[in-house]
Amino acid sequence: MDGVKKHYYSIERGVVKAVDGIDLEIGESEIFGIVGLSGAGKTTLSRILYGLTEPSNGNIEVKLGENWIDMTQKGPFGRGRVIPYLGILHQEYSLYPHRNVLGNLTEAISLELPAEFAKMKAIYVLKAVGFDEEYANSLLTKYPDELSGGERHRVALAQVLIKEPNIIILDEPTGTMDPITRVQVTDSIQRARDELNQTFVIISHDMDFVLDVCDRAALMRGGKILKIGDPVEIVEDLTPKEKEKMLTEE
Repeated sequence: MDGVKKHYYSIERGVVKAVDGIDLEIGESEIFGIVGLSGAGKTTLSRILYGLTEPSNGNIEVKLGENWIDMTQKGPFGRGRVIPYLGILHQEYSLYPHRNVLGNLTEAISLELPAEFAKMKAIYVLKAVGFDEEYANSLLTKYPDELSGGERHRVALAQVLIKEPNIIILDEPTGTMDPITRVQVTDSIQRARDELNQTFVIISHDMDFVLDVCDRAALMRGGKILKIGDPVEIVEDLTPKEKEKMLTEE
């Protein structure tokens, strides 16, 4: 990502520089955090990364096999080649309430597989997000309202992973999680990276979570990236307000 900008016009605010000249390189199989307060430009940047929002300027390239694909180029030879290899889990994720876990991981997301293979693949991906094989097997026939909050979140993550994306974007994955669920999701992300060799981009204002799970992080403020480095180093550059909002303990 080189010199990426997203400017738009507001009647009340004039020119809004949501993303203002971003240079960013994320390594293969890296867990990378993009952190900042609300309004820093994180969500706009994630939408640009996923191809949902067109940048005003700049270049974005994603490596697919041995080739670099231009994400600013529309159509099947541009971002259309990459989109099937991208996964995104929004903060407001939802499972299909009238389908069991197996259905949520297959037919509900148009993943048509022979029955026995579908079951094998579902168990494999549930193990990748931290369930043991016996429990994963028992989950397949359960419905979302029979699961705990942490289990639902991990099944939603499995729903993204089962399509085997190369890059997964998680938008505020901790949300309003309780501490036990946070630990489970942290373990699930790290396990999925190790098991499935996937790259994660985590958009968050939760610095504690980023410290636990990310290899590197970038601090965003006012549409710009101010620092990239080890998450511990990012904490050193937080303002008092950012520390108050983003850290439970200083």
